Amino acid sequence: YIKKAPEVNGKVDNGEYGTVPVHSYPDSKEQFDDFTNFEYEEGDVEFDFYAAWDEENLYMAWVVNTEIHAGMPEQDFNKDGAWNVEGDSNYMWEYSCLQFMIIPGAPKDGETTYQTSEWAGDYLEVGLALTAENNAIRAWWSKPTLSQSLDVNDWDAAIVRDDAKKTTTYEVRIPWNKSGVDAFGNGAQFGLTYAVAAQENYTTVKKGMIEWQDAILSGKKADKAAVITLTGNKDVGIQENSKDAPTETKTEGTLPEAAKDAVQIGIDGVNVAISGEKAYLYTDPSVIGENNNTWATSILLKPVDGEEGVYEVAETKTGSGATFSFDSEIEDGMIAISVHSDGQGVGKDRSEAAKALGVGTKLGLFGVDLEKADTLYSNAMLYVIGGESTGDTSTDESTGDTSTEESSEASTEESNEASVEESNATSTEESTATSEDTSAPVVEEEGSLLWLWIVIGVVVVAGVVVAVIVLKKKN
Repeated sequence: YIKKAPEVNGKVDNGEYGTVPVHSYPDSKEQFDDFTNFEYEEGDVEFDFYAAWDEENLYMAWVVNTEIHAGMPEQDFNKDGAWNVEGDSNYMWEYSCLQFMIIPGAPKDGETTYQTSEWAGDYLEVGLALTAENNAIRAWWSKPTLSQSLDVNDWDAAIVRDDAKKTTTYEVRIPWNKSGVDAFGNGAQFGLTYAVAAQENYTTVKKGMIEWQDAILSGKKADKAAVITLTGNKDVGIQENSKDAPTETKTEGTLPEAAKDAVQIGIDGVNVAISGEKAYLYTDPSVIGENNNTWATSILLKPVDGEEGVYEVAETKTGSGATFSFDSEIEDGMIAISVHSDGQGVGKDRSEAAKALGVGTKLGLFGVDLEKADTLYSNAMLYVIGGESTGDTSTDESTGDTSTEESSEASTEESNEASVEESNATSTEESTATSEDTSAPVVEEEGSLLWLWIVIGVVVVAGVVVAVIVLKKKN
């Protein structure tokens, strides 16, 4: 606890955060094992970490001592789509920067509480950097589940490079209600981990990265973060932090008749970052890339004129690890759904059904109030209208008829009305015509044609023989 708030100006004065840093690297021998060298050369990175708190804010500062400070060139922004409003500042990790995670509560190594998917989860992960053009930028990669409205631009940060002293200082002041922690005050606990990068270019020149706790650089592992306990003022009791209103789940609704036998894609939530084996609806498709959808199947849906609650598939994208946005122009009334599955979990069937939806497929929306996007029925879903659900459609060029993969499994009665090509795969008994169809089975028709050709051949041969005999007599 600190009585006088530090000034966030990119400069740490003596005593501003207390008498000494919380810890330093590499001087903190008793905590040396808490640091992970990640493709880093001895002596390249040293730093002091400071932290303090009061009733309003969390204050943190890193003073990095390094010969190297190479900022991300701003020309590299937007090279691969955007994760957030700062463009592609999330690629700052390739250069000199700072990354840190704030976990809402106290994590426990060995448990899976906060790391809910491979690259994001129930925590705040942000980055700070000074660009090559000397502009301070920030980015975020994950937001806590109940704090999706957090914006890293709502708290103060300063980054200053001092070439004479060979230091780069990162400093932040984060209001508690913008931090994502569950509670604050004397005795409150939350998780923290950070990584310092002082490198020219991670991919092409020289690497220099180190982190406190093994939770960021070698893969996101929020549950391995350190547990921070606030102390120093017993007069400031633990206070529950304000959070976004949780998604309200109503009781199960009554499905419309059209949905009962249709292909269904269940909806687990609205406007939240995707997590493992889940499907979430987004009322603003333009921000699809901000919600960790890089490994999900995302579908853009446009409303069908004159049909309330009915949407048509406009575009489908299946992520491969890279950020993306829809290619189609986003129009008023459009929504999107992202469906995640690793191919083995509970979302597998739902994911496969989503991938099979072709452009133009009509879907009905049930159980979601788009005007109150944080409310939905427990059985909320999108369902296929008219059976246009799975299987690629293909056209028989000889007849112009369109069939699907499903039609090849039709019953005997259905196959009697199918194309000639389909009936070839059935037995003579199965392909027998109905009382209105007097044509013979296909196999018998082929036999009749064979006999016809034999008769014609015999006649031709006989004609040739007669002609030869006549010519001999004339000679």
